[in-house]
Order: sequence, then C-alpha cells, then structure tokens
Amino acid sequence: MRWWCTASALLLPMVLTGCGSGQDEAVRDSAAAFQDAVSARDWAGACALLAPETRSELESAAELPCDGALAEEDLPAPGTPDGVDVFGTMAEVRYPGETLFLTRFPDGWRLHAAGCTPQHPKPYDCAVHGG
Repeated sequence: MRWWCTASALLLPMVLTGCGSGQDEAVRDSAAAFQDAVSARDWAGACALLAPETRSELESAAELPCDGALAEEDLPAPGTPDGVDVFGTMAEVRYPGETLFLTRFPDGWRLHAAGCTPQHPKPYDCAVHGG
C-alpha cells in the first residue's frame, strides 16, 4: 500500500501538467522560436508567435502595428532556458534574465507574456503581456 501512495504522489504532478516531456519540448520549441525571431529582429515572425490578446494589447498600447510596437520594446537578449514548467494550458520558461509565459492554443503554444522579471512583492513585471 505504501508504494502505491508514494507512486501516486510522484505521478500526480505529471498528470496535472500533461505528463511532462512532450509538452515541455513543445513549450521550449515555441519559446526558442520567439527568442530566435527577437534575436534576428524578425518582428513579424515574433508577432506571429504571440497570443492574440497579447498582440492586440501590444498594438493598442503602442498605437502601432505589432512589428513596429515589438521593435520598440526592450526585450532581454535570448539565452539558454533554466527551466520549463507546464501547468495544463499554461507554461513558464525561465531564462537567466527573463521569464516567458505561454498559453496553449489549438495550433500550438503562443507567448502570453515576454520580457518578464520578478518584482517583489508583485510576481512579475513584463515588457509584453496580454490581458
């Protein structure tokens, strides 16, 4: 009986997060594609990876099309991810200088927020974010 409780306690987080590695890899790939587009200054490509509400809020706040608005943001230089956590349809990718938040859509993972840094006592301040 004890092994069952231990196994259940170890498996429950994986079940709740979508069983890990497949989801983690898809999230990591989407985050890397966004970081690559930002690094290459491919603003249209980066915009294509944003969640619709994030793109809309960015354009509205800047009063510019997404590619022009994103070019004006001071996003940190891409790096190697420190960790990935998937929580159902939401995910977090941590880098040394920032955190990216993603949301799963029918066509894949999209950026909900980017350029996020911890701000105590508030959780994060993000350069780009959706509502």
